[in-house]
This record gives sequence, structure tokens and C-alpha cells, in this order.
Amino acid sequence: MVKIFKVYPPDVVALSGVDLSLERGEIHSVVGENGAGKSTLMRILYGMVKPSAGFIFLDGKKVNINTPSKAMELGIGMVHQEFMLVPSFTVYENVILGQERTVAGFINKAEVKVQVQKIIDAYGFDIDSNAQVSQLSVAAQQKVEIVKQLYRKIELLILDEPTAVLTPQESDELFERILELKRRGKTIVFISHKLDEVLKISDRITVLRKGEKIATVQSKNITASELAKMMVGKSVTFQIDKKPYNPKEEVLLIKNLHLRSKRTSKALLDDVEISVRAGEIVGIAGVEGNGQYELVQAIVGTIKPDKGKILVNNVDVTTMSIRDRRRLICYVPQDRKYAALALKASILENLIMTHHLKRDFQKGLFSINWKKARQSASEMTKRFEIVHRNLEEQPQVLSGGNQQKVVVAREFSLGHNLILLDQPTRGLDIASTEYIHKLIILMRDSLKAILLISADLDELMELSDRLYVMRNGRIVVHLVPTEVDVHTVGKYMLGAVD
Repeated sequence: MVKIFKVYPPDVVALSGVDLSLERGEIHSVVGENGAGKSTLMRILYGMVKPSAGFIFLDGKKVNINTPSKAMELGIGMVHQEFMLVPSFTVYENVILGQERTVAGFINKAEVKVQVQKIIDAYGFDIDSNAQVSQLSVAAQQKVEIVKQLYRKIELLILDEPTAVLTPQESDELFERILELKRRGKTIVFISHKLDEVLKISDRITVLRKGEKIATVQSKNITASELAKMMVGKSVTFQIDKKPYNPKEEVLLIKNLHLRSKRTSKALLDDVEISVRAGEIVGIAGVEGNGQYELVQAIVGTIKPDKGKILVNNVDVTTMSIRDRRRLICYVPQDRKYAALALKASILENLIMTHHLKRDFQKGLFSINWKKARQSASEMTKRFEIVHRNLEEQPQVLSGGNQQKVVVAREFSLGHNLILLDQPTRGLDIASTEYIHKLIILMRDSLKAILLISADLDELMELSDRLYVMRNGRIVVHLVPTEVDVHTVGKYMLGAVD
């Protein structure tokens, strides 16, 4: 890729003259903060985005990749962070979808199954071509996505955040499969925020910052700290400083919580019991889809449990309305764009949501004291270092990190004793993640009770004072992070330990 530019009207420069060279049979990582341009660069390579200027050469020949179909025709494939599978289809049906080979209008299913299973076995993916995708783990579904690309005879595979929701064991197995792809001459582009993984798996690393290429380096010649500094433009501290663990009174108590799916009668929450005290961070670990989402929604009130109790500050909130619970709970949802922000409202309006329920923000019965609201919002933007032009600006034009700062600023400023954090750093770059982590520790040290749900096991291990592991809707073990390692926690998550 030579001198790639991408400008979005009127004047947003996503890429500015970026060069990227990939060698056959190498694992090449592309890293950078959110907004650095790595996703745009990969979408151009995969034909999803048209460059404003620049050229792409494949095997020395200039090519025009204007659609994903053209990219696949040229042997370029991509596995997105959000899988593109049909849950009700089998593995082999998903693999051949869009590439069906027919005779007289019919698919020879027996022959196709053999072809798909041959690819699965050749690369050691350990999945059944007849299995229904909805019954597979997240890690197995990711394997199906890779098999899908191999069926299309790709030679260059782009992997976008492939370990984001995997356990350490699942990540290790994925790396083995990636190395097998490399051994067979495939070229891999690896995109990740996890610098330890990047250094472990890559031959070379290209660093982007603010749409420009900073450097391409050999992974064996650089450290995580040096890489982070190149990405951010300043030194990044990976260590988290916490005051000694000294919890106080109980703030959240969940007792005997049960919830069954109305559609399948499957137990989504099965006798869940959790406590969180003031001055501690309690983490919930688990492979996604094992009850964490239902637990969070039961606490905030969008789901009513079948049985059990939820107490906040010794108040039973089990049947309380969502609005009344919001007078007791600070809540950062996992999806900031759809559940935490009104993207087309102003930053001012987003920052005073929920605060407007307080009497000092009200003017009469039906109006808001906008002078007080503006003053409060302005103080929040300064305190939480939100980069913005003015309070009338919409959150949709902010970076992911600054969008999350708006959410965190609003919630942490509410002052409630219980803080519920659901994937608070998902999709954030190193600098934004470091900043959010420091804020969480600050809240913990000011004696807030924090319940942290995260798919990032390293984040849970670093931040949590205590840790519960969920599997199949149950709490399977209660751990102290300083007394176990990530692989042990991963075994509990996978059910490999009783």
C-alpha cells in the first residue's frame, strides 16, 4: 500500500500518506490508538472503503480493490471483531454461504462437508462441520470465520481484535492456529490493543498515530513501553497504584437470584449470590454469554428476576422502578453509543441526564435550571478532561475515548455509593484505558463500592480486589486476584476446574 490518503468531508483526514508493506508468510501487526487510522487502512485493503489517493500493489502488480468481493478474488480475507455468521446454520453451511458450488441448481452436501472438514482438520481447528453455530463457544465461532476465509482460498488474512473476548487458553490456541497458517505460507495482519499479544505473535509491527505511519519495527527489537510511547506520543504507565485494601460496610447484596429464559426455559441466572462493600472493586469474570449481561440488567431493573433479592444500601430494590434505582446506582453500560449516550443530543444534555432528577437542577415543576446545568457540565468536562469544542457539540463527533469520558463523567459525578461498570474500556485505546482505570481506582479509594464486569481478564486481575467467576449463569468460584494467575481463572471460566 503506497501513499494511502483518506479524507472524509469536509476536512477529516483519516489517513495521510500511509505506506504499508506485507511480506508473504509473515504475521504483521498494525497498532495505534482509536482514530489512528488502522481500521480505515484495513477497510481500504479489504475493499470496504475507497481511498482518496494512493495505490495498492499485489505481487508487484497494481490492483484496484473496490469491493470485498474483489478483495476475496485477489486472495484477501478479513475476520471482523463482530462475527458474520448465521446462528441457525451449521458450520459447513456458514462456510460455503455465498460461495455455493451447485450442479443443476443443487448443492452436493456430502461433498461440501468433506471439503470443509478437510480444511478444519488440515489446520487443526477441532470443530465439527455438522455442528450448529449457535451451540458453539465464541472461540469456536471465530475458528469458523477463519475456515470460511480458507474455503475462499485466501492468501492474506486480516484479523481484527481476534482475542478481545477470549480466555488466555483460547487465545493461546488461536495463536497456535495463526502460526500454522503462517507455516503454510499465509500472510496475517493482526490488529489488537493488547501489546503483549502483539509482541508475542508478530514478526513486524506498524505503528499509526493520528492517520500517519510512525514506523514499522521488528517485534524482537522493541518493548511494550516503547511501542505504547510510539502509539500515544508520550510515556504510558502500565502499573496501577492502589491504596491498601480496606473495605467498609456492605453496599450491594445479591441473594439467591434466579432467572429463566421465557423462550427456552434455560437458567440464565442460577442462585447467584454476590456482595460488594464500600472501598472495594469486585470483578465478574466469565466467557461472554454466561449470565453477566442478565446480572447487570437485573441490577439496573430492565430485567425482573424470577426469584431472589437485590439490596443497595440495605434498601430492597428488586421490584423498584429503573428511575428510583438510578437514585442509588451509577451505571456505565457496555455499549456507549446505544445505551449510554444520546448521540444527536448535545454534550450538555448528555452530561446532565439523571442529574436533572435532583432538586437543585430543577426550576419549578417541569423545567430544568439550565444555568446550573451548564455550570455543572462545564465543571465535568474540565475535571474529566473531555476534549471538545463546546457543550453544544454532539457526542457522535467525539472520539471513542472522549465519548466514554462523557459517560463516566456523568455517572461518577452522581455521587452514589454503588458504581456498576459493564465493559468500561471496551474498544478504547491505551491512553483512554489508562485514564479510565485511574478514575476507577480513585472512586474505589474514595470508598465507593464498584462492581466491574469485563471481558478483559487482564483488566479484571489488575483492578479487582475480589473476583467472582460466572459460568452457565452460576457463580462457580470466588477468588482473590493476587493469589491466582490468569490461566487459573481461565480454567474456571471454561469449566476445566471443578
